[in-house]
Amino acid sequence: MVGDLRVRASEAGDTEALLAEERKRTGWQWENALRRHNFVGFVGELLRGVVKAKIAEGEGEYERWVGEAKERTRRRAEERRKKGGAAEEMDA
Repeated sequence: MVGDLRVRASEAGDTEALLAEERKRTGWQWENALRRHNFVGFVGELLRGVVKAKIAEGEGEYERWVGEAKERTRRRAEERRKKGGAAEEMDA
């Protein structure tokens, strides 16, 4: 086991090592927060609900909604390509 490296860096007066340890711990806090709050299931259920609502409005409504989304995606990809960005080809 190793003691808290922040204490060692602080006692030695090594501000660079102290800052590095603080950055590392901030990253750990972020990762732990993501582990506690896994939103994959929530997003999946939300998407299922939206699709179910669109299908309930009528099959044509669902197809129109999907078509509009594909068109917006295609336009954004073309705009990125025109600006010189590395846009991936979208198979819609």
